[in-house]
Amino acid sequence: MPHVHSPTPERNPEPWSRVLPWLAGALLLIPAFLMAPVPIDETRYIGVAWHMRESGQWLVPFLNGHPYPDKPPLLFWLINLFWTLTGVHAWAARALNVAVTGLGVLLLRALVSRLGGSPKVKSEAAWLWVGSLAVIAFSSTIMFDGLLTACSLGMWLGGIDLTGDRGARRRLLGIVVIALSLGLGILAKGPVALLVGGLPLALAPWWSGHARAQWLAWLGALLIALIAGAALALSWALPAAHAGGAAYENAIFLRQTVGRVADSFAHRRPIWWYLPLLPVLILPWVACMARTRTTPSLQVASDDRQRLKRFGLAAFVPAFVAFSLISGKQPHYLLPLLPALALLAGVATAEQRWRLSPARAGAVLALLGVLTAVLVYRVRLPDTTMAPALWGVASALLGVALAWRRPRPLPTAWVAVAMALALLFTRVAAVQAGGERFDITPAAQQLAYAQAHHIPVMSAGDHDGMYDFAGKLQHPVPFVQGHGALDAWMRAHPDGWVISSDRHFRYSATPLYRQPYLLGELSIWRVRDLLANGEQRHP
Repeated sequence: MPHVHSPTPERNPEPWSRVLPWLAGALLLIPAFLMAPVPIDETRYIGVAWHMRESGQWLVPFLNGHPYPDKPPLLFWLINLFWTLTGVHAWAARALNVAVTGLGVLLLRALVSRLGGSPKVKSEAAWLWVGSLAVIAFSSTIMFDGLLTACSLGMWLGGIDLTGDRGARRRLLGIVVIALSLGLGILAKGPVALLVGGLPLALAPWWSGHARAQWLAWLGALLIALIAGAALALSWALPAAHAGGAAYENAIFLRQTVGRVADSFAHRRPIWWYLPLLPVLILPWVACMARTRTTPSLQVASDDRQRLKRFGLAAFVPAFVAFSLISGKQPHYLLPLLPALALLAGVATAEQRWRLSPARAGAVLALLGVLTAVLVYRVRLPDTTMAPALWGVASALLGVALAWRRPRPLPTAWVAVAMALALLFTRVAAVQAGGERFDITPAAQQLAYAQAHHIPVMSAGDHDGMYDFAGKLQHPVPFVQGHGALDAWMRAHPDGWVISSDRHFRYSATPLYRQPYLLGELSIWRVRDLLANGEQRHP
C-alpha cells in the first residue's frame, strides 16, 4: 500500500509557537504556589513523605506511627529527592507533579513519532492531552496518577521497540524499558500499572504487523519484560513486607489488589460511573470539536494511520472497561488513559478531519467563568467581598475573545493555553474566596508548640496525618474515635490538649484555639477546661 506524506516539511506559521509551551508550563506551575496542601489527601501524602525524611525509614511508609500500606513509596521518595534540591516546601511536592506532566508530554510525542505520526500529529496529540481539564486540574496536585501515566507511556514506548523489526538490540532495549517502566509504575500506584501499561502490549498482534508475523518471539520477549518488571517491584515489596509486619504484608499483597477489584473499601461507585464523567475530564475538546466537510490533509501514511488508531483503541478501550468493572473509582484514576484519546484525536485534527470551533471553545471558557462567579457568590463567607468573582468574569471574557478570534481555524495550542489560563482564574478565585479554610498550618503550629513543651495531645477523630507536615511535627498525633475512649484519656491526662474538626466532638467550653476549616471549624481545648465544664457537648 503506497505511503502518503506531506509534500513539504511542515512549518508552524504561528509566531507564538515557540513561546506557548513555556507559557503553558508556567500556567500549570503557578497553582503549586497558591494554596497550602489540601486536606485530606494532599496533607496525608506530604505528611508521609515528611515522616519518611525525619525518621530515615525509607523502606516502609508510615502514617500516624503505623505502616501505611495504601500507597507504594515512589512518590514519597521523589518528593524527598525534590526537597534535597529545593528545601522542604509544599510547593516543591506539587512542582514534582508538574515536572512529571512535562515528562508525559515528551513521552507522548515520542510515542506518536515512533508509531509513524507526523510532526503535526505529534504536536496536536500533545496539546490535546495537556490542554484537557483533567490534566490541567491534577497536574499541580500531590497525587500518584501522574507518575502512573508517565510509567504507562514508558511501557507503551518499550512495546513499540518490542514489536519492531530493527534487530535484537532494539528488542533488548524494549525489554529493558518495559521492565523499568512497569517496576516504577508498580512502585508508583501498585499492580494497576500492569493493567494500564500492559493491555495495549498484550494486544500488539492487532496493531503491529511484525508482532503478528513473529508472535512467538514477541510473546517470549514480552513475558521476559513483564517478569523483570515484577522482579524490580518485588525487590522493594518483599523486604518491605518483612519490615512492616504481617498486617502490612497482607495489605500490600492482597488488600490493595484483590480487595480493590472485588469489593473496594474506599470510593465504591456503580459500574457506569465513568461514562458521564469522561466527557467532563476531556473538556474543552469534547464540546468544541466539529467534523469538517473538506478533503482531509493526509499527514500520515495509511499503514501508520491504521497503526496509530489501533494502538490508541488498544490503550484506551480495554483499560476503560476494566476500570469500570473495578468497584473503587475516582476521577483521577482515568488520567493514565487520556494520552490514548489524545493520540486518536491528534490524528483527526492534524488531518483536518475534525476542527476546533472557536464559538464552542469560547462558550466552554465562558461557561466555566460564569460557574466560577456563581459558586463564589453562593459559597462566599459573610465577611468576604465579591472580588473573587471577578476572576470568573475574566474567564468569561477570555471565552468571548476566543470565540471572536480571527482567522480560523483555531489552533489547538491556543485553546489549550486558554483553558489553562481559565482554570488558573478559577483557582485564584477559590483561594481568595475561602482558601484559608483549607490551610491547617496555624493549628498544626499549635501542636508543634505542644510537642516542644511536652504537652500531651489527643485528636478526637481520625485526622489522617494532616497536621504532620504543616506543623513539621516530630511525632505523630494519636487519635481516638469514640467519646468513651476520649473521656478515659482526658482523665489520665488532665494537663493535655484535645484537637478536633469532627462535628461529633463539639464542646461548650471555650477553646484554646479555633479556626475555620472546610465547612466547619477546627478547635483545640485544654483538657482541664473540658473537665471543669463537665465535658458538656453541643448537640
